[in-house]
Amino acid sequence: MGDTWDLLDDSWIESGLLKRKSNYSPVIVYETSDPKRVFQLKRFILKDQWFKDFDHVFVYDQWEGLGGLVPSINGPVFEPYKKKLGSSPLGQRLSASGGFEIGHLKSVLKEVDQFLKTSKTTFILENMSENREWETGLEAALRAWATDPEVITKGSIVFVLTSDAEKLLSDYTRGLAVVLPVDESSQSERAIMITQIAAEFELNLDRERLYELTVATAGLNLHQLESILLETYFKSGGFDIETIRNLKSELVKRSGILEIRDPVFGFADIGGYQVIKDFIKKNVIDVLRFSERARKFSLPLPKGVLFFGPPGNGKSLFANALAREIKLPFINLVTENIYSKWLGESGQRMKNAIRLAEKMSPAIVFVDEIDRFGRRTVSTDGSAGEETRRVFSQFLEWLGRPDREAIIVGTTNVPEHLDEAFIRTGRFDYKIPFLYPGKAARLDVLAVHLGLKEACSRPKAPMNIPAEEMLDFLRDEVVPITRHFSCAELEELVIRSKRVAFNKGKEVLEPEDFLEAASTFTVDLRQRERSISLCMEQARRFTDDRSFLDAIEDEM
Repeated sequence: MGDTWDLLDDSWIESGLLKRKSNYSPVIVYETSDPKRVFQLKRFILKDQWFKDFDHVFVYDQWEGLGGLVPSINGPVFEPYKKKLGSSPLGQRLSASGGFEIGHLKSVLKEVDQFLKTSKTTFILENMSENREWETGLEAALRAWATDPEVITKGSIVFVLTSDAEKLLSDYTRGLAVVLPVDESSQSERAIMITQIAAEFELNLDRERLYELTVATAGLNLHQLESILLETYFKSGGFDIETIRNLKSELVKRSGILEIRDPVFGFADIGGYQVIKDFIKKNVIDVLRFSERARKFSLPLPKGVLFFGPPGNGKSLFANALAREIKLPFINLVTENIYSKWLGESGQRMKNAIRLAEKMSPAIVFVDEIDRFGRRTVSTDGSAGEETRRVFSQFLEWLGRPDREAIIVGTTNVPEHLDEAFIRTGRFDYKIPFLYPGKAARLDVLAVHLGLKEACSRPKAPMNIPAEEMLDFLRDEVVPITRHFSCAELEELVIRSKRVAFNKGKEVLEPEDFLEAASTFTVDLRQRERSISLCMEQARRFTDDRSFLDAIEDEM
């Protein structure tokens, strides 16, 4: 990366040093698994003036063992540490060969302990992913060093680099150390790396193109950024945005907790719900689109929307369409993968999901079945119940953060299951009911799925009569017999009608195909009426905009 290292943001390192200088703790834990951040720290230690009077710089790597850090033309390199033995015959033979290397962590900690206490020493423990305390004594060593007067007086410092401090260290140990999360990459850092790599391949990037690339790569760490840029170049001979987005999506998907999706449909592809479309456009889309004007009024930007109502009425589809209308990335939180049977892992997964989603924001973060997280207590006791409460608290805290850039769109079929603290004013800007479609909405849904609406991207079905006549037929004959159908059931009716025509060997869809399909389509109307009554009760309870709710009821 050449001189690029000098342009990267060192503030995360300096924050740790400031804590050390202020005697918070000699033990600084940086949360990062990025190899380039590790290299950046090592390079900083060898170049920064503050470290010039240090007597020793040690590095421990789980594979390499204990070593020193020495400069080279290509940056810091690892030099194995060799321990010399005493005057015994065996010791003399080993000393003659330069001593022996130390690889076992417990032995490493014992060896470095004397240096930390007797001389000004820097010790880096890198890539620490797990700890078997009975075998390593890592936590015991860190606790001792964090409070040892000799270590503090000598000015020694211990850096621990791990992707997950909570998994590696207990609450008590973390309380004695300084734990600092490290950003994957800032926008300026990504711009620096993209510019440098583009120059190596003699690619010209104007300011607009560079900005587009920095936005597309948000959420990647420096190593991932470099790898994706190189793979994209070798695939396409340039920095193709679509390839970069696909590679990033694959990378994020590996986490198992987030997925980046490219919304296919906009509002024009959703039938009905015109009142909701108009409300969302006025209160969400326009506020985000004209954010500068909104700020003049001190109008807060929307941070969360809750869609609730019976299944099959387009809540998930509407969330996708909202992302397309706003032109923001659509990130799906895979709710079923958050909870784990292992103690502590569910909370860590939620923490990682929130951190990564924020790094990729502004974006729409879609949380289907949000009631999975929206309950403070569950029927289970013990560790499982504690894990659920912990995830709830994390999600609740995220919803309430004033600096949150992610726009959370949650859906639920059972809003009454959500905790009061979860749905109170201030958590979600708007709580919007998706009820069963009325007459006009049912016609609109049928028209969309037949490809009869202008600006709709769905393919038009082949028909034996003009579109206007088909719409009249649907309005007069089909809409009346589909009362209380959900949007999903209306879509299924269109599919069944096409299947009737196909099975009869027809080349086009005819009106009688709809009537035949509808004649065998059964909906439990008594159960549906009870469901509608419950939906209206929920809508009146949770929707706090009276005029909006009145308009929705009129549309039904």
